[in-house]
Order: sequence, then C-alpha cells, then structure tokens
Amino acid sequence: RLFSARILVPFKNRLVAFNTWEGVASPGDNYPNRCRYSQIGSPLAADAWRQDIPGKGNAIDCPTTEAIVTVEFIKDRLIVYFERSTWELVYTGNQAYPFAWQQINTELGVESTFSIVPFDKVAIGVGNVGVMACNGSNVERIDNKIPDEVFAIHNTNGGVFRVYGIRDYFVEMIYWTFPNV
Repeated sequence: RLFSARILVPFKNRLVAFNTWEGVASPGDNYPNRCRYSQIGSPLAADAWRQDIPGKGNAIDCPTTEAIVTVEFIKDRLIVYFERSTWELVYTGNQAYPFAWQQINTELGVESTFSIVPFDKVAIGVGNVGVMACNGSNVERIDNKIPDEVFAIHNTNGGVFRVYGIRDYFVEMIYWTFPNV
C-alpha cells in the first residue's frame, strides 16, 4: 500500500508519487529515492497501483541513497532533484516499464521542495551550495554575484522546509523567502 508521498505529479497519463511511504500498515516504511506510478488512466481504480499485474502500477528506485526533494517540468521532461544530485525520470514508452532514471549532475541538487521556480527553458532552485539552474541537460550555479548567500540559510528547526521561491513576471525577478538566523 502507498500511504503517503512527498510529491505527486501527473506524467505521461499516469500519477507519479516520489519519496514514498509504503507498507502493510500505516505509516509504512519510507523509500526516499523511490518513484511509484499508477496505471495509464485513472489512478483511482482499485488495481491502478498494483505491481503484481503487468501494465498496472509499479515502482522504480533511483540508484542513489539520497532522498528526492522536489520535481519540476522543463518542456516535456520531468527533472527530479535529490539532496545532492539531479536526475531525469525518462519516459521509455514501454508499457511494462515506462520509466528509467538518467543522471544529469552528480554533485548539484536542491535542498528545499518549494524553492524551485520554473521558466520556459530552465528550472531554478536553492541547493546546499548555491542557486542552481537546470536546463534538462546540465545543472550549474547561477549565483556568482552572491555566492555566500545560500550558506546563510538556517537549516535547523526545519529551515530547508521554509525556503519558498516565486517569480514576479512584471519586474522579471525571482524572490525567495528563507530563514537566515
């Protein structure tokens, strides 16, 4: 049973759950690097998530020990940010195994679920070593003028859960709130 997930998104006509809590009894065990997906169509069907029936739901674990923090779409690609790396959940088109993991960057990830701000060609978020921009094929730091600001984010008392980004279209700026005490 799937009890909870950090993130739920629709992707390729399936509902996809990331960083899941699963098991026989609630709350279940946490699988921080897991992506679980439903069948094509309605995720509310009684057997939509069953992995013992071919063509229905299943799960795929990313080959890393890091936890999934957040996801964002860049065009038709689903970028998955881990604590210290960035991956893509690639759609294979295979009915039995529709997704595969592809690593984009081994050392740059995102720390805060709501820090990601999407643009048409990149997704920008706050990581543990800088402000990152991912274009789907590369991740790079873009905070060269303020390189030490991310180190001022207070990580205790759930600080990384309180970083939130938003885009202001009128003045073409991104704003982030973060605890810095």
